[in-house]
Amino acid sequence: MAKIGEILIKKGMISSEQLTIALEESKAKGEVIGKTLVRLKFITEDHLLEVLGQQLGLPFSPTLKNIEIKQDVIDAVPVKYVWHYKFMPLKVEGRVLTIAISDPLAIWSMEDLKLHLGYDIERVLAVEKEILVAIRRYYGFGADTVDKILKKDEAKKEEKPHRQEVEEIEEVEKNVQEASVIKLVNQILSEAITSRATDIHIEPYRDKVRVRYRIDGILYDINISEQIKSFHQSIVSRIKILSSLNVVEKRLPQDGRAIVKLHTKQIDLRISIIPSIYGESVVIRILPTHLLFNLEELGFFPEDFKQIEDIMQKPHGIIFLTGPTGSGKTTTLYSCLSKLNKDTVKIITIEDPVEYDLGGIMQIQIKPEIGFNFASALRSILRHDPDIMMIGEVRDLETAELAIRTALTGHLIFSTLHTNDAASGATRLIDIGIEPYLVASSVNAFISQRLVRMICPVCKTEKKQKDKLPQAFQDVPVYYGKGCESCKSIGYRGRTTIYEIFPIVSEIQYLILRKTSSVEIQQKARELGFKTLWDVGMTKVKEGITTPEEVLRVTKLEE
Repeated sequence: MAKIGEILIKKGMISSEQLTIALEESKAKGEVIGKTLVRLKFITEDHLLEVLGQQLGLPFSPTLKNIEIKQDVIDAVPVKYVWHYKFMPLKVEGRVLTIAISDPLAIWSMEDLKLHLGYDIERVLAVEKEILVAIRRYYGFGADTVDKILKKDEAKKEEKPHRQEVEEIEEVEKNVQEASVIKLVNQILSEAITSRATDIHIEPYRDKVRVRYRIDGILYDINISEQIKSFHQSIVSRIKILSSLNVVEKRLPQDGRAIVKLHTKQIDLRISIIPSIYGESVVIRILPTHLLFNLEELGFFPEDFKQIEDIMQKPHGIIFLTGPTGSGKTTTLYSCLSKLNKDTVKIITIEDPVEYDLGGIMQIQIKPEIGFNFASALRSILRHDPDIMMIGEVRDLETAELAIRTALTGHLIFSTLHTNDAASGATRLIDIGIEPYLVASSVNAFISQRLVRMICPVCKTEKKQKDKLPQAFQDVPVYYGKGCESCKSIGYRGRTTIYEIFPIVSEIQYLILRKTSSVEIQQKARELGFKTLWDVGMTKVKEGITTPEEVLRVTKLEE
Protein backbone atom coordinates (compact mmCIF):
# COMPACT_ATOMS: atom_id res chain seq x y z
CA MET A 1 0.00 0.00 0.00
CA ALA A 2 1.45 3.36 -1.08
CA LYS A 3 2.27 5.86 1.65
CA ILE A 4 0.03 8.90 1.97
CA GLY A 5 2.90 11.32 1.32
CA GLU A 6 3.77 9.58 -1.95
CA ILE A 7 0.12 9.68 -3.09
CA LEU A 8 -0.13 13.41 -2.32
CA ILE A 9 3.07 14.17 -4.27
CA LYS A 10 1.89 12.02 -7.19
CA LYS A 11 -1.41 13.95 -7.29
CA GLY A 12 0.48 17.26 -7.19
CA MET A 13 -1.17 18.32 -3.91
CA ILE A 14 2.17 18.87 -2.10
CA SER A 15 5.83 19.17 -3.05
CA SER A 16 8.73 16.98 -1.87
CA GLU A 17 10.03 19.91 0.22
CA GLN A 18 6.67 20.27 1.98
CA LEU A 19 6.60 16.53 2.71
CA THR A 20 10.11 16.70 4.22
CA ILE A 21 9.09 19.63 6.45
CA ALA A 22 5.91 17.82 7.51
CA LEU A 23 7.77 14.56 8.30
CA GLU A 24 10.21 16.39 10.57
CA GLU A 25 7.36 18.27 12.30
CA SER A 26 5.34 15.06 12.65
CA LYS A 27 8.25 13.21 14.26
CA ALA A 28 9.00 16.10 16.65
CA LYS A 29 5.38 16.44 17.82
CA GLY A 30 4.52 12.73 17.74
CA GLU A 31 1.44 13.09 15.51
CA VAL A 32 0.40 11.31 12.33
CA ILE A 33 1.66 12.86 9.08
CA GLY A 34 -1.84 13.62 7.78
CA LYS A 35 -2.74 15.86 10.73
CA THR A 36 0.61 17.63 10.43
CA LEU A 37 0.02 18.39 6.75
CA VAL A 38 -3.41 19.87 7.55
CA ARG A 39 -2.08 21.85 10.52
CA LEU A 40 0.69 23.35 8.38
CA LYS A 41 -1.99 24.19 5.77
CA PHE A 42 -0.17 22.28 3.03
CA ILE A 43 -3.47 20.50 2.30
CA THR A 44 -7.08 20.78 3.46
CA GLU A 45 -8.91 18.18 5.55
CA ASP A 46 -11.04 17.37 2.48
CA HIS A 47 -7.93 16.56 0.43
CA LEU A 48 -6.51 14.42 3.25
CA LEU A 49 -9.67 12.36 3.66
CA GLU A 50 -10.06 11.95 -0.10
CA VAL A 51 -6.55 10.51 -0.35
CA LEU A 52 -6.98 8.39 2.81
CA GLY A 53 -10.17 7.00 1.31
CA GLN A 54 -8.30 5.95 -1.84
CA GLN A 55 -5.49 4.48 0.25
CA LEU A 56 -7.80 2.47 2.54
CA GLY A 57 -10.56 1.72 0.03
CA LEU A 58 -13.17 3.82 1.85
CA PRO A 59 -15.71 6.18 0.21
CA PHE A 60 -15.39 9.92 0.93
CA SER A 61 -18.44 12.19 1.27
CA PRO A 62 -17.49 15.90 0.88
CA THR A 63 -20.76 17.00 2.53
CA LEU A 64 -23.44 15.44 4.76
CA LYS A 65 -25.81 18.39 4.31
CA ASN A 66 -27.83 16.77 1.52
CA ILE A 67 -28.09 13.32 3.12
CA GLU A 68 -31.47 12.67 4.78
CA ILE A 69 -31.12 10.32 7.75
CA LYS A 70 -34.19 8.38 8.91
CA GLN A 71 -35.42 8.60 12.50
CA ASP A 72 -35.06 4.83 13.09
CA VAL A 73 -31.31 5.19 12.41
CA ILE A 74 -31.06 7.94 15.05
CA ASP A 75 -33.09 5.83 17.51
CA ALA A 76 -30.80 2.83 16.94
CA VAL A 77 -27.62 4.63 18.07
CA PRO A 78 -27.54 6.29 21.55
CA VAL A 79 -26.22 9.85 21.68
CA LYS A 80 -23.48 8.97 24.20
CA TYR A 81 -21.66 6.83 21.59
CA VAL A 82 -22.14 9.40 18.84
CA TRP A 83 -20.53 12.22 20.84
CA HIS A 84 -17.85 10.05 22.47
CA TYR A 85 -16.53 8.61 19.21
CA LYS A 86 -17.45 11.65 17.03
CA PHE A 87 -19.29 9.79 14.27
CA MET A 88 -22.66 10.20 12.52
CA PRO A 89 -24.90 7.18 11.76
CA LEU A 90 -26.15 7.36 8.16
CA LYS A 91 -28.21 4.21 7.53
CA VAL A 92 -29.04 0.74 8.83
CA GLU A 93 -29.50 -2.17 6.43
CA GLY A 94 -30.15 -5.47 8.20
CA ARG A 95 -27.27 -5.91 10.65
CA VAL A 96 -25.02 -3.37 8.92
CA LEU A 97 -24.70 0.19 10.27
CA THR A 98 -23.09 2.78 7.96
CA ILE A 99 -21.42 5.68 9.78
CA ALA A 100 -19.49 8.81 8.81
CA ILE A 101 -16.12 9.22 10.55
CA SER A 102 -13.23 11.66 10.23
CA ASP A 103 -10.44 9.44 11.62
CA PRO A 104 -10.19 6.16 9.66
CA LEU A 105 -7.19 5.01 11.72
CA ALA A 106 -9.19 4.71 14.98
CA ILE A 107 -9.89 1.00 14.46
CA TRP A 108 -10.36 0.26 18.18
CA SER A 109 -13.39 2.58 18.36
CA MET A 110 -15.07 0.64 15.53
CA GLU A 111 -14.59 -2.61 17.46
CA ASP A 112 -16.06 -0.91 20.53
CA LEU A 113 -19.14 0.19 18.56
CA LYS A 114 -19.61 -3.27 17.09
CA LEU A 115 -19.52 -4.78 20.60
CA HIS A 116 -21.95 -2.25 22.18
CA LEU A 117 -24.40 -1.76 19.31
CA GLY A 118 -24.40 -5.27 17.86
CA TYR A 119 -24.01 -4.08 14.24
CA ASP A 120 -21.36 -4.69 11.62
CA ILE A 121 -19.84 -1.29 10.88
CA GLU A 122 -19.29 0.22 7.44
CA ARG A 123 -17.37 3.49 7.29
CA VAL A 124 -17.68 6.60 5.12
CA LEU A 125 -15.11 9.37 5.47
CA ALA A 126 -16.35 12.94 6.12
CA VAL A 127 -14.89 16.20 7.46
CA GLU A 128 -15.18 16.49 11.26
CA LYS A 129 -17.00 19.84 11.03
CA GLU A 130 -19.66 18.26 8.78
CA ILE A 131 -20.10 15.40 11.24
CA LEU A 132 -20.57 17.75 14.22
CA VAL A 133 -23.15 19.82 12.31
CA ALA A 134 -25.07 16.63 11.44
CA ILE A 135 -24.99 15.42 15.06
CA ARG A 136 -26.49 18.72 16.26
CA ARG A 137 -29.07 18.67 13.50
CA TYR A 138 -30.39 15.18 14.22
CA TYR A 139 -29.66 14.62 17.92
CA GLY A 140 -30.22 18.17 19.11
CA PHE A 141 -27.90 20.83 20.47
CA GLY A 142 -26.16 19.75 23.71
CA ALA A 143 -27.66 16.24 23.50
CA ASP A 144 -24.57 14.61 25.03
CA THR A 145 -24.65 16.93 28.05
CA VAL A 146 -28.40 16.38 28.51
CA ASP A 147 -27.86 12.61 28.40
CA LYS A 148 -25.16 12.80 31.12
CA ILE A 149 -27.35 14.96 33.38
CA LEU A 150 -30.27 12.54 33.13
CA LYS A 151 -28.03 9.58 33.93
CA LYS A 152 -26.66 11.38 37.01
CA ASP A 153 -30.20 12.19 38.13
CA GLU A 154 -31.21 8.52 37.79
CA ALA A 155 -28.19 7.41 39.80
CA LYS A 156 -29.04 9.89 42.58
CA LYS A 157 -32.62 8.65 42.78
CA GLU A 158 -31.38 5.07 43.27
CA GLU A 159 -28.78 6.08 45.87
CA LYS A 160 -30.88 8.49 48.00
CA PRO A 161 -34.38 8.28 49.51
CA HIS A 162 -37.01 10.88 48.58
CA ARG A 163 -36.40 14.20 50.40
CA GLN A 164 -39.05 16.44 51.88
CA GLU A 165 -40.28 19.70 50.38
CA VAL A 166 -38.33 21.85 52.89
CA GLU A 167 -35.04 20.80 51.29
CA GLU A 168 -36.04 21.85 47.75
CA ILE A 169 -34.05 25.11 47.70
CA GLU A 170 -30.85 23.42 48.78
CA GLU A 171 -31.35 20.69 46.19
CA VAL A 172 -31.83 23.22 43.36
CA GLU A 173 -28.58 24.93 44.27
CA LYS A 174 -26.77 21.59 44.32
CA ASN A 175 -28.22 20.69 40.92
CA VAL A 176 -27.01 24.02 39.55
CA GLN A 177 -23.49 23.34 40.75
CA GLU A 178 -23.33 20.04 38.86
CA ALA A 179 -20.64 20.40 36.20
CA SER A 180 -22.99 19.04 33.53
CA VAL A 181 -25.62 21.78 34.02
CA ILE A 182 -22.94 24.46 34.06
CA LYS A 183 -21.49 22.95 30.90
CA LEU A 184 -24.89 22.97 29.16
CA VAL A 185 -25.46 26.67 29.97
CA ASN A 186 -21.94 27.44 28.75
CA GLN A 187 -22.64 25.51 25.54
CA ILE A 188 -25.84 27.52 24.93
CA LEU A 189 -23.94 30.80 25.48
CA SER A 190 -20.91 29.76 23.41
CA GLU A 191 -22.99 28.53 20.48
CA ALA A 192 -25.04 31.76 20.49
CA ILE A 193 -21.96 34.00 20.51
CA THR A 194 -20.27 31.94 17.77
CA SER A 195 -23.46 32.16 15.67
CA ARG A 196 -23.46 36.00 15.97
CA ALA A 197 -26.73 35.92 17.94
CA THR A 198 -27.80 39.09 19.75
CA ASP A 199 -30.38 37.41 22.00
CA ILE A 200 -31.06 33.97 23.52
CA HIS A 201 -34.66 33.03 24.34
CA ILE A 202 -35.34 30.09 26.70
CA GLU A 203 -39.12 29.56 26.80
CA PRO A 204 -40.97 26.86 28.78
CA TYR A 205 -44.22 25.35 27.44
CA ARG A 206 -46.50 22.54 28.62
CA ASP A 207 -44.57 19.72 26.94
CA LYS A 208 -41.22 21.23 25.93
CA VAL A 209 -38.63 23.96 26.42
CA ARG A 210 -37.92 26.05 23.35
CA VAL A 211 -34.49 27.66 22.79
CA ARG A 212 -34.17 30.33 20.09
CA TYR A 213 -31.37 32.62 18.92
CA ARG A 214 -31.96 36.02 17.31
CA ILE A 215 -29.48 36.36 14.43
CA ASP A 216 -29.52 39.51 12.27
CA GLY A 217 -32.90 40.45 13.75
CA ILE A 218 -34.66 37.12 13.03
CA LEU A 219 -35.41 34.39 15.59
CA TYR A 220 -34.25 30.85 14.75
CA ASP A 221 -35.20 27.69 16.65
CA ILE A 222 -32.26 25.71 18.02
CA ASN A 223 -32.68 21.95 17.78
CA ILE A 224 -32.19 20.90 21.39
CA SER A 225 -33.02 17.64 23.16
CA GLU A 226 -36.65 17.44 24.32
CA GLN A 227 -35.38 16.01 27.62
CA ILE A 228 -34.13 19.47 28.61
CA LYS A 229 -37.65 20.03 29.98
CA SER A 230 -36.70 17.79 32.94
CA PHE A 231 -34.18 20.26 34.37
CA HIS A 232 -35.32 23.60 32.95
CA GLN A 233 -35.46 25.08 36.46
CA SER A 234 -31.84 24.09 37.14
CA ILE A 235 -30.76 25.90 33.98
CA VAL A 236 -32.69 29.03 35.06
CA SER A 237 -31.12 28.81 38.51
CA ARG A 238 -27.65 28.58 36.99
CA ILE A 239 -28.35 31.71 34.91
CA LYS A 240 -29.64 33.49 38.05
CA ILE A 241 -26.46 32.67 39.94
CA LEU A 242 -24.38 33.83 36.96
CA SER A 243 -26.15 37.21 37.04
CA SER A 244 -26.40 37.56 40.86
CA LEU A 245 -30.22 37.26 40.91
CA ASN A 246 -32.42 35.73 43.62
CA VAL A 247 -32.53 31.95 43.01
CA VAL A 248 -35.47 31.48 45.41
CA GLU A 249 -37.76 34.11 43.83
CA LYS A 250 -39.85 32.52 41.06
CA ARG A 251 -42.99 34.70 41.21
CA LEU A 252 -41.63 38.12 40.15
CA PRO A 253 -39.68 39.36 37.10
CA GLN A 254 -35.95 39.86 37.65
CA ASP A 255 -33.28 41.69 35.63
CA GLY A 256 -29.54 41.27 35.95
CA ARG A 257 -26.25 41.34 34.10
CA ALA A 258 -23.10 39.25 33.86
CA ILE A 259 -19.77 39.30 32.04
CA VAL A 260 -18.44 36.11 30.47
CA LYS A 261 -15.27 35.40 28.52
CA LEU A 262 -15.10 33.46 25.25
CA HIS A 263 -11.75 33.00 23.46
CA THR A 264 -10.17 35.93 25.39
CA LYS A 265 -13.10 38.20 24.37
CA GLN A 266 -15.32 39.63 27.11
CA ILE A 267 -19.07 39.57 26.48
CA ASP A 268 -21.64 41.56 28.46
CA LEU A 269 -24.92 39.70 29.13
CA ARG A 270 -28.20 41.39 30.08
CA ILE A 271 -30.56 38.85 31.63
CA SER A 272 -34.32 39.25 31.99
CA ILE A 273 -36.45 36.57 33.67
CA ILE A 274 -40.25 36.59 33.83
CA PRO A 275 -42.62 34.01 35.35
CA SER A 276 -44.99 32.20 32.96
CA ILE A 277 -47.63 29.53 33.64
CA TYR A 278 -45.17 26.74 32.78
CA GLY A 279 -42.05 28.12 34.46
CA GLU A 280 -39.67 31.04 34.16
CA SER A 281 -38.89 32.43 30.71
CA VAL A 282 -35.38 33.79 30.13
CA VAL A 283 -34.06 36.29 27.58
CA ILE A 284 -30.31 36.93 27.46
CA ARG A 285 -29.11 39.97 25.49
CA ILE A 286 -25.54 39.56 24.21
CA LEU A 287 -23.48 42.77 24.09
CA PRO A 288 -19.73 43.07 23.41
CA THR A 289 -18.09 44.97 26.29
CA HIS A 290 -15.94 46.94 23.85
CA LEU A 291 -17.73 48.02 20.68
CA LEU A 292 -16.52 50.68 18.26
CA PHE A 293 -19.40 52.90 17.15
CA ASN A 294 -18.51 54.18 13.72
CA LEU A 295 -21.10 56.29 11.90
CA GLU A 296 -19.36 55.68 8.57
CA GLU A 297 -19.97 51.90 8.82
CA LEU A 298 -23.72 51.95 9.54
CA GLY A 299 -24.69 51.90 5.87
CA PHE A 300 -25.37 55.57 5.03
CA PHE A 301 -24.58 56.57 1.45
CA PRO A 302 -21.77 59.20 1.22
CA GLU A 303 -24.07 62.13 0.32
CA ASP A 304 -26.49 61.23 3.15
CA PHE A 305 -23.64 60.76 5.61
CA LYS A 306 -22.45 64.28 4.73
CA GLN A 307 -26.00 65.59 5.34
CA ILE A 308 -26.07 64.00 8.83
CA GLU A 309 -22.65 65.47 9.61
CA ASP A 310 -23.89 68.95 8.64
CA ILE A 311 -26.98 68.57 10.88
CA MET A 312 -24.78 67.41 13.80
CA GLN A 313 -22.52 70.46 13.49
CA LYS A 314 -25.33 72.84 14.51
CA PRO A 315 -24.62 74.21 18.02
CA HIS A 316 -28.16 73.68 19.34
CA GLY A 317 -31.47 72.01 18.55
CA ILE A 318 -32.83 68.45 18.69
CA ILE A 319 -32.13 65.53 16.38
CA PHE A 320 -34.78 62.79 16.71
CA LEU A 321 -34.17 59.18 15.65
CA THR A 322 -37.48 57.45 14.92
CA GLY A 323 -38.46 53.86 14.28
CA PRO A 324 -39.76 50.75 16.05
CA THR A 325 -37.90 48.77 18.72
CA GLY A 326 -34.92 46.94 17.24
CA SER A 327 -34.40 49.32 14.31
CA GLY A 328 -30.90 50.37 15.41
CA LYS A 329 -31.77 53.81 16.82
CA THR A 330 -29.52 53.45 19.88
CA THR A 331 -26.55 52.29 17.79
CA THR A 332 -26.92 55.31 15.49
CA LEU A 333 -27.22 57.67 18.47
CA TYR A 334 -24.10 56.19 20.10
CA SER A 335 -22.24 56.52 16.78
CA CYS A 336 -23.22 60.20 16.54
CA LEU A 337 -22.05 60.83 20.11
CA SER A 338 -18.76 58.99 19.48
CA LYS A 339 -18.12 61.22 16.47
CA LEU A 340 -18.80 64.39 18.52
CA ASN A 341 -16.89 63.16 21.59
CA LYS A 342 -13.90 65.49 22.02
CA ASP A 343 -11.95 66.85 24.98
CA THR A 344 -13.47 70.29 24.40
CA VAL A 345 -17.11 69.24 24.91
CA LYS A 346 -19.06 67.61 27.73
CA ILE A 347 -21.60 64.94 26.77
CA ILE A 348 -24.16 63.47 29.18
CA THR A 349 -26.68 60.74 28.39
CA ILE A 350 -29.88 59.68 30.19
CA GLU A 351 -30.77 56.09 29.33
CA ASP A 352 -33.03 53.18 30.23
CA PRO A 353 -31.07 50.97 30.25
CA VAL A 354 -27.44 51.96 29.61
CA GLU A 355 -26.60 49.42 26.92
CA TYR A 356 -22.95 50.15 26.09
CA ASP A 357 -20.10 51.80 27.94
CA LEU A 358 -18.94 54.91 26.06
CA GLY A 359 -15.54 56.18 27.17
CA GLY A 360 -15.34 59.92 27.92
CA ILE A 361 -19.14 60.33 28.14
CA MET A 362 -21.16 60.61 31.37
CA GLN A 363 -23.93 58.00 31.22
CA ILE A 364 -26.89 58.02 33.62
CA GLN A 365 -29.30 55.15 34.27
CA ILE A 366 -32.82 56.28 35.20
CA LYS A 367 -34.68 54.56 38.05
CA PRO A 368 -38.44 55.19 37.76
CA GLU A 369 -39.18 53.11 40.87
CA ILE A 370 -37.60 55.84 43.05
CA GLY A 371 -38.94 58.75 40.99
CA PHE A 372 -35.73 59.30 38.98
CA ASN A 373 -37.18 59.47 35.45
CA PHE A 374 -36.12 61.16 32.20
CA ALA A 375 -37.64 64.51 33.19
CA SER A 376 -36.09 64.68 36.69
CA ALA A 377 -32.72 63.51 35.36
CA LEU A 378 -32.81 66.19 32.64
CA ARG A 379 -33.44 68.92 35.22
CA SER A 380 -30.46 67.73 37.29
CA ILE A 381 -27.89 67.38 34.49
CA LEU A 382 -28.44 70.95 33.28
CA ARG A 383 -26.53 72.05 36.40
CA HIS A 384 -23.53 70.02 35.17
CA ASP A 385 -22.95 72.34 32.21
CA PRO A 386 -23.29 69.84 29.31
CA ASP A 387 -22.73 70.85 25.69
CA ILE A 388 -24.43 67.80 24.17
CA MET A 389 -27.09 65.56 25.71
CA MET A 390 -28.78 62.34 24.75
CA ILE A 391 -32.22 61.48 26.14
CA GLY A 392 -32.95 57.78 25.60
CA GLU A 393 -36.58 58.35 24.67
CA VAL A 394 -39.20 61.11 24.68
CA ARG A 395 -42.24 59.33 26.14
CA ASP A 396 -44.39 62.07 27.64
CA LEU A 397 -45.22 65.77 27.58
CA GLU A 398 -43.02 66.70 30.54
CA THR A 399 -39.87 65.16 29.01
CA ALA A 400 -40.67 66.58 25.57
CA GLU A 401 -41.19 70.13 26.91
CA LEU A 402 -37.98 70.04 28.95
CA ALA A 403 -35.97 68.70 25.98
CA ILE A 404 -37.32 71.37 23.62
CA ARG A 405 -36.78 74.26 26.05
CA THR A 406 -33.25 72.97 26.75
CA ALA A 407 -32.53 72.89 23.00
CA LEU A 408 -33.80 76.47 22.67
CA THR A 409 -31.34 77.62 25.36
CA GLY A 410 -28.28 76.55 23.36
CA HIS A 411 -27.82 72.80 23.81
CA LEU A 412 -27.55 70.07 21.17
CA ILE A 413 -29.81 67.15 22.06
CA PHE A 414 -30.23 63.67 20.58
CA SER A 415 -33.29 61.55 21.37
CA THR A 416 -35.67 58.91 20.00
CA LEU A 417 -39.37 58.77 19.17
CA HIS A 418 -41.50 55.74 18.37
CA THR A 419 -43.05 56.63 15.00
CA ASN A 420 -43.32 54.72 11.73
CA ASP A 421 -41.50 57.31 9.61
CA ALA A 422 -39.68 60.61 9.85
CA ALA A 423 -42.64 62.63 8.56
CA SER A 424 -44.75 61.47 11.53
CA GLY A 425 -42.23 62.83 14.06
CA ALA A 426 -43.64 66.38 14.13
CA THR A 427 -47.29 65.27 14.35
CA ARG A 428 -46.34 62.87 17.17
CA LEU A 429 -44.83 65.71 19.23
CA ILE A 430 -47.89 67.89 18.58
CA ASP A 431 -50.15 64.98 19.65
CA ILE A 432 -48.16 64.72 22.91
CA GLY A 433 -49.01 68.36 23.59
CA ILE A 434 -46.06 70.41 22.26
CA GLU A 435 -46.98 73.67 20.52
CA PRO A 436 -46.26 73.59 16.74
CA TYR A 437 -44.10 76.74 16.92
CA LEU A 438 -41.83 75.02 19.49
CA VAL A 439 -41.46 71.93 17.28
CA ALA A 440 -40.68 74.03 14.19
CA SER A 441 -38.08 76.18 15.97
CA SER A 442 -36.29 73.52 18.08
CA VAL A 443 -36.06 70.35 15.95
CA ASN A 444 -33.13 70.18 13.51
CA ALA A 445 -34.11 66.90 11.85
CA PHE A 446 -36.07 63.67 12.08
CA ILE A 447 -34.15 60.59 10.97
CA SER A 448 -36.12 57.36 10.57
CA GLN A 449 -34.41 54.02 10.05
CA ARG A 450 -34.82 50.25 9.78
CA LEU A 451 -32.35 47.40 9.73
CA VAL A 452 -32.29 44.96 6.80
CA ARG A 453 -30.20 41.84 6.43
CA MET A 454 -27.34 41.93 3.93
CA ILE A 455 -26.87 39.21 1.32
CA CYS A 456 -23.99 36.87 2.21
CA PRO A 457 -21.08 38.00 -0.01
CA VAL A 458 -19.75 34.42 -0.32
CA CYS A 459 -22.88 32.86 -1.86
CA LYS A 460 -24.47 35.93 -3.52
CA THR A 461 -26.17 34.98 -6.81
CA GLU A 462 -28.34 36.90 -9.27
CA LYS A 463 -32.01 35.90 -9.20
CA LYS A 464 -33.40 35.02 -12.63
CA GLN A 465 -37.01 34.21 -11.66
CA LYS A 466 -38.73 37.39 -10.41
CA ASP A 467 -42.38 36.50 -11.12
CA LYS A 468 -43.43 36.65 -7.46
CA LEU A 469 -41.83 40.05 -6.81
CA PRO A 470 -43.70 43.39 -7.08
CA GLN A 471 -43.49 45.29 -10.38
CA ALA A 472 -40.95 47.74 -8.93
CA PHE A 473 -38.28 45.00 -8.92
CA GLN A 474 -38.94 43.54 -12.37
CA ASP A 475 -36.62 45.88 -14.28
CA VAL A 476 -33.70 45.97 -11.83
CA PRO A 477 -31.02 43.33 -11.09
CA VAL A 478 -31.95 41.33 -7.99
CA TYR A 479 -29.60 39.14 -5.93
CA TYR A 480 -30.00 36.58 -3.16
CA GLY A 481 -27.83 34.29 -1.02
CA LYS A 482 -27.94 30.58 -1.91
CA GLY A 483 -26.75 29.58 1.57
CA CYS A 484 -23.23 28.46 2.48
CA GLU A 485 -21.02 27.62 5.44
CA SER A 486 -20.12 31.30 5.97
CA CYS A 487 -23.77 32.31 6.57
CA LYS A 488 -24.84 28.94 8.08
CA SER A 489 -27.09 28.27 5.05
CA ILE A 490 -29.25 31.34 5.83
CA GLY A 491 -28.24 33.40 2.77
CA TYR A 492 -27.75 36.57 4.80
CA ARG A 493 -24.83 37.79 6.89
CA GLY A 494 -24.87 41.02 8.87
CA ARG A 495 -27.27 43.98 8.70
CA THR A 496 -27.30 47.45 7.22
CA THR A 497 -29.60 50.43 7.66
CA ILE A 498 -32.19 51.90 5.32
CA TYR A 499 -33.24 55.38 6.36
CA GLU A 500 -34.91 58.69 5.59
CA ILE A 501 -33.47 62.04 6.66
CA PHE A 502 -35.89 64.96 7.06
CA PRO A 503 -34.06 68.19 7.97
CA ILE A 504 -36.58 70.79 9.16
CA VAL A 505 -36.14 73.31 6.36
CA SER A 506 -38.37 76.41 5.98
CA GLU A 507 -40.93 74.62 3.74
CA ILE A 508 -41.37 71.84 6.33
CA GLN A 509 -41.49 74.39 9.20
CA TYR A 510 -44.41 76.11 7.46
CA LEU A 511 -46.37 72.83 7.26
CA ILE A 512 -45.66 72.05 10.94
CA LEU A 513 -46.94 75.49 12.01
CA ARG A 514 -50.17 74.76 10.11
CA LYS A 515 -50.48 71.37 11.90
CA THR A 516 -50.39 69.63 8.53
CA SER A 517 -50.83 65.82 8.46
CA SER A 518 -47.83 63.53 8.17
CA VAL A 519 -49.01 62.43 4.70
CA GLU A 520 -48.79 65.99 3.37
CA ILE A 521 -45.40 66.50 5.06
CA GLN A 522 -44.19 63.29 3.38
CA GLN A 523 -45.42 64.49 -0.04
CA LYS A 524 -43.71 67.87 0.39
CA ALA A 525 -40.49 66.18 1.44
CA ARG A 526 -40.51 64.05 -1.72
CA GLU A 527 -41.06 67.20 -3.81
CA LEU A 528 -37.97 68.68 -2.11
CA GLY A 529 -35.96 65.60 -3.10
CA PHE A 530 -35.76 63.90 0.31
CA LYS A 531 -35.30 60.12 0.05
CA THR A 532 -37.73 57.78 1.83
CA LEU A 533 -37.09 54.35 3.38
CA TRP A 534 -38.41 52.81 0.14
CA ASP A 535 -36.03 54.88 -2.04
CA VAL A 536 -32.95 53.88 -0.03
CA GLY A 537 -34.13 50.27 0.13
CA MET A 538 -34.57 50.14 -3.66
CA THR A 539 -31.06 51.54 -4.16
CA LYS A 540 -29.57 48.88 -1.87
CA VAL A 541 -31.45 46.17 -3.78
CA LYS A 542 -30.06 47.48 -7.10
CA GLU A 543 -26.54 47.50 -5.66
CA GLY A 544 -26.89 43.87 -4.51
CA ILE A 545 -26.60 44.75 -0.81
CA THR A 546 -29.98 43.34 0.26
CA THR A 547 -33.03 41.58 -1.19
CA PRO A 548 -36.50 42.85 -2.17
CA GLU A 549 -38.00 40.57 0.49
CA GLU A 550 -36.01 42.35 3.21
CA VAL A 551 -37.06 45.82 2.08
CA LEU A 552 -40.71 44.75 1.90
CA ARG A 553 -40.45 43.08 5.31
CA VAL A 554 -39.37 46.23 7.15
CA THR A 555 -41.22 48.92 5.18
CA LYS A 556 -44.51 47.18 4.27
CA LEU A 557 -44.62 49.61 1.37
CA GLU A 558 -44.87 49.33 -2.36
CA GLU A 559 -43.94 51.72 -5.09
